[in-house]
Amino acid sequence: MPRLALTDQQKSAVRANCDQLFIEAAPGTGKTTVAAERFGVLRFTRSADPQRSVSAVSFTRSATGELHRRVRGRWGSSALTWPHRVTTIDALICSIIEHLLRQGVIRWPGDHTSLVVLDDWRGHRGYRWLAPGNYRRVATVGSSGTVTSTGRAVTVARSGIGSRKDFHWHLEAGRCTHEEIRDVLAALLRTSAGRVTIGEFLRSCTAQLVVDEVFDANPLDLALVDLACDAGVACTLVGDPWQALYGFRGARPDRVPRLLEARTFETVELSQSFRFESPTMRQLSRHLREGQSVALDTGDVYDVVLAANWDDLWQGPHNVLPISFGRTTNKTDAAAIVLLDHLVSSRFGHSAVFLPEALVLLDLDPDVYRSQGPAVLGKVVELLATSGEAAPEKALSTLRSAMKELGAPRRPPSGSTEAEQRQAERLTALALRIRSREQLVPGMTIHQAKGREWDRVGVRLTENQFRRLHAGLNPEDEEDRKLYVALTRARYEVCAVP
Repeated sequence: MPRLALTDQQKSAVRANCDQLFIEAAPGTGKTTVAAERFGVLRFTRSADPQRSVSAVSFTRSATGELHRRVRGRWGSSALTWPHRVTTIDALICSIIEHLLRQGVIRWPGDHTSLVVLDDWRGHRGYRWLAPGNYRRVATVGSSGTVTSTGRAVTVARSGIGSRKDFHWHLEAGRCTHEEIRDVLAALLRTSAGRVTIGEFLRSCTAQLVVDEVFDANPLDLALVDLACDAGVACTLVGDPWQALYGFRGARPDRVPRLLEARTFETVELSQSFRFESPTMRQLSRHLREGQSVALDTGDVYDVVLAANWDDLWQGPHNVLPISFGRTTNKTDAAAIVLLDHLVSSRFGHSAVFLPEALVLLDLDPDVYRSQGPAVLGKVVELLATSGEAAPEKALSTLRSAMKELGAPRRPPSGSTEAEQRQAERLTALALRIRSREQLVPGMTIHQAKGREWDRVGVRLTENQFRRLHAGLNPEDEEDRKLYVALTRARYEVCAVP
């Protein structure tokens, strides 16, 4: 791959000769390009110890995958030979915990030193809805260094494992989720001995750490970065405070400046955007970032439509096919996601959001679904394509039977009257898209759109969001940051969609 033509700003960021560097990158300034280029420079010019890695981490699989692709494409496969890697922060934390298990610093029930780490407990023994007043099991480390659990009171209803017996049955099998891995790391970091041991491990195996999208980090992530700095690991942090969206995951963008100041990071700004191809978008981006009042014109020409949540997208124009219904909370929700994926993959060439969770919840084999799904689900689509008023109810019954036909151990059960009405409304909305004679365009949430770009973008905004735009955005408010991200995805034009 030929050397990229970098701007002077980008060159300064890539070549910066300092151990602690912060690259602040506005939308379209080539943040991922610079992160990949910086990784390669560190890998091939400053990686003297063959046992210590140049490692890059990010906070989502999509962001990590894109950075991995850029590094490999620019520098070749040798850039990622052991011990060098591009991975998620969760994978880095897993490697730390498994190292401590192998060294005997901590002990896992059943003496496991290699773990099966799940994204979540959906579909596994003991997983259920927990109301306020219930207790949820969380992992911790006992005084003897053995991983165990404790009960934590549920204050806001959520899913999880409440039974100690079920929770420890999973631990004894060497099985957990990323949440348990993080709980164990947090417990260790609360002790001086744990911090010293983890710091020594980081120093021994990591020479350079590149952290992409650092403003998406939560307090535990930032504590790990801080510990790496303290251990003598050179750190490059990349991000934009205007694009921090993951408060619901515990991200604390307000703590990043404290880390930068405490560890005396040198800052390089990337402000020259290559995304915006029209004067309108360049002006809009500048006004948003300066907190000026902004008004959007209504339009009906767009390549994608964005909204804060999935329901807003389903209530929009019938030529917009949202790529998810949202998270699955039961087997019928999961079946609806599987049906939607059948349509999304055929129309847009990629999977519906939350498909993996849906397949796990239904206990469906992905290969069987891919091979047999089109024929089996085609019957459901055919029912929805009819104009009869009873089509959604008939399609819902057929959909449940289809899950059994695709290999689910049991047919998803019916729910309450309210739940059944909700499912019928979903299928009604889907039927309107199937019957639409217009070319369908994808609809996705702002979180799904982060890091991506299109020529023309439509946004579905609430009255409150329009008021926020009129007043001028504040980067310290997460709702304003969502609007900023949504309105800076377009190369040529962004419009409001009724």
